Amino acid sequence: MFFGGIALLLFEVRYSSTKEINMPEDSTSIDYNRISPIYDTSRVANAETIEKLIRVLHVDCDSVILDMGCGTGNYTAALQQVTRGVIGIDISGGMIEQARAKFPALQFICGDVTRLPFGSQTFGAAFAVQVLHHIKEKKLFLTEAYRVVRNGAWIAIHACSHRQMRAFWFYHYFPKGLEADLARMPDSREIASLLYRAGFSDIGIEICYSDVVVADETPQRYLDKNYRDSISTFAFLSKEDVELGCEKIRKDIASGAVESVVHQSEAKVANETGGSSIVYGLKKDF
Repeated sequence: MFFGGIALLLFEVRYSSTKEINMPEDSTSIDYNRISPIYDTSRVANAETIEKLIRVLHVDCDSVILDMGCGTGNYTAALQQVTRGVIGIDISGGMIEQARAKFPALQFICGDVTRLPFGSQTFGAAFAVQVLHHIKEKKLFLTEAYRVVRNGAWIAIHACSHRQMRAFWFYHYFPKGLEADLARMPDSREIASLLYRAGFSDIGIEICYSDVVVADETPQRYLDKNYRDSISTFAFLSKEDVELGCEKIRKDIASGAVESVVHQSEAKVANETGGSSIVYGLKKDF
């Protein structure tokens, strides 16, 4: 187990409190500190994604890796089970407080992923799960990731491709959400290009068929405001957009049409598109 006291001796840490840091400009409409107590309402670490992260990152029991934008620490804790240590960093003090409360033996730092508070070539791997769309300075974020990982280390960026998002039944009920998410979430090919421009090579894409990001997702759950508020897409929808979507869900539940909507979408995700993607790359050992 990689305890916090040991971690502080090993890493050059410039930020370690839960004091809130200025967020990237395109995230200011989302109050992450307010969301943090209810974030896990719709989030768990997905088993398939964990397995594929371990594989593409080439981690083992001696690895020390970085979870960039760790949120409440679900994936930090999951990968800790197979490595010597995982450090989680997130810009939201509220998220970090939740992570520390859930996993007190792990090391979590409140800091900016575009200005990572670590020395160069510190980590044996780095990953980010559903984070990139929250970052305005994406090039700087990946350049910083390149700086802090060692030569020969891998990076993994977990996200949803545009093709995958278009298959989700969620957007059938909240179509303005699709417009917002396509605009703010880079497609897998764009992520691959960003990794290449940051200096990574041997870039590949791994599809996760069982991971559609949100947990225990049913149309009925979107009628619960706490569930909706734990999902960032709703920060970009008007009150009218949300009400129209919820009313459509209620009507489809009453008529039975909701089962067909969900079944067709889930079949397409499972058999064709997958639910999410891991774009990965290597920092070559020159």
